[in-house]
Formats: sequence, structure tokens, C-alpha cells
Amino acid sequence: MHLASLAWLSLISGGLMLTSPAMAQEDPLAPKRAINLARSSAAAANGGLRLYHPASCMFKNPTNNPCLAQQDGNGFEFKFQGGPPGWEVLGLPATVESMVLVSPDGKSVIQELHQAIEAGSNEGELFN
Repeated sequence: MHLASLAWLSLISGGLMLTSPAMAQEDPLAPKRAINLARSSAAAANGGLRLYHPASCMFKNPTNNPCLAQQDGNGFEFKFQGGPPGWEVLGLPATVESMVLVSPDGKSVIQELHQAIEAGSNEGELFN
């Protein structure tokens, strides 16, 4: 290798080292990806949007969202209710409670649980 090539290589690798801490920062799009993935995953698991709509909080910004139960190194944990299309607007009770855990990058579902809410009950066991 020529001396000039080594100098160029050290310049490039030094530049990469300077950018690596910036790349370690959190992805600002991860929370939005996570809520979108959790919502669509719950809809698919509960028969699709023709039969099921998640709570309206799942259509909002993930910042200060009541459906975002926890966000940490394990990912984004969403807990929310759902029901037939229009259930919230019509004042109908929710029929399903869901918990969806999405990876920290917002790109994959790690775990999801869906539980029917018994008639006459305000909540299922996922929120207790």
C-alpha cells in the first residue's frame, strides 16, 4: 500500500469514527413506525379493519399517548382497546383489549396479546 493510500484510509476511518456516536442516537421515526405497526398488527389479528378498529389513540402521535404504556430498551409497549368499526363514536363498549410490544427500532412486533372483553365488563385482564 502507498503512503498516500494509508493517509486516505486513516482519514476515512477517522471520519467514520466521528459519525458513529451520531448513528447511535435514537431513530426519531421509530415511535411513529412502532404505533403504526402495533395498530396494523392488532387490526390484522382481530379480523381486519372491516371487523375491528383499534382505539382512536392508536391513530394519534405517539408522544404523550395514553396507549403507549411503556417505552424502554425492550421497545414500545402499547395497551389499548378495540371493537367493531365506529365503536367509540357510537358509544359502544370495546370488545377486545390488546397489548403489542414493538422492537425499539419500530420495525417488528416482538409480542402481542389480544383478549376478548366480556359483556358488561369495563376492562379485561390485560389492564389489571
